[in-house]
Amino acid sequence: MKKSIFLFSGITAGLIFIFLGIFDNQKLDKTQSNIVALVNDHPILQSDLDLALSALAMNKENSITPEQVRLVLDRLIDEQLLLQRGVELNLPQNSNPVRKMIINSMIDSILSENNDFQITDEVLIKFYNENIAFFLPPKELRLKKIFVKFDNTAKDDTRLDSIREMLINGEDFDEVSLKEGDKFLPEIPDTYLPERKLLDYLDPVLVKNAFNLKDGQITSEIETSNGYNFLYLVDSKKGEPLPFSDMNEKVKAEYIRRSDETALTNYLEWLRQRYNVIYDEKFDE
Repeated sequence: MKKSIFLFSGITAGLIFIFLGIFDNQKLDKTQSNIVALVNDHPILQSDLDLALSALAMNKENSITPEQVRLVLDRLIDEQLLLQRGVELNLPQNSNPVRKMIINSMIDSILSENNDFQITDEVLIKFYNENIAFFLPPKELRLKKIFVKFDNTAKDDTRLDSIREMLINGEDFDEVSLKEGDKFLPEIPDTYLPERKLLDYLDPVLVKNAFNLKDGQITSEIETSNGYNFLYLVDSKKGEPLPFSDMNEKVKAEYIRRSDETALTNYLEWLRQRYNVIYDEKFDE
């Protein structure tokens, strides 16, 4: 099992290096002194061997022997053989794990190049001011509810009709709740609450409806799993912009996210221009 994992990992890693251009023969110094072996004309460089030997030396107290150098070189040759066989078997197209690793490595490579720069506070402040609406704290609601627990249909209809009539006639919402409503837990605090906090007190269906209300508006009955609910949006308040100093990390993260998204989009557009992409007729519109 371990051997299989090693073989697969060796092929996968090598394929990724190929597609990232690490083994680009045109960029290699192919002078005889720099090449320690050839595998189907692909050079294994002295620098590759030195790197592998350095890793080995970290785990050894004694100096590395010539026999161990040869073993390490043979290991590099074995990996290159596996790699070339993987390409021959077209693993990038035929193996989903290999495809995913190559794609993810390509994306990481593109984004690492995109993030290879310093982001100044001046740039972030400008970005924050231009996108202030995005960074506003969420809207908060001050909400009240009348709850009618399920009984039988006739009684429920009578109570709902009575509540509707009193509300239409302008009776105080709290008074109507005391007269016709049932107690419910947890009670909604009489304060401004964002959506995430309202979900601690209300069914998600009710929260969704609440954010569609205007200040002072009352809903008709909304049915949930245990009864009927009338909602009253007393009032609401929009989030106020926070100082940049309080938002620095969030602004920076969003700036990088959008920059990465743009970089990847541009790179994919460049690839579409470089390679021939042909759609089936039903998609070619």
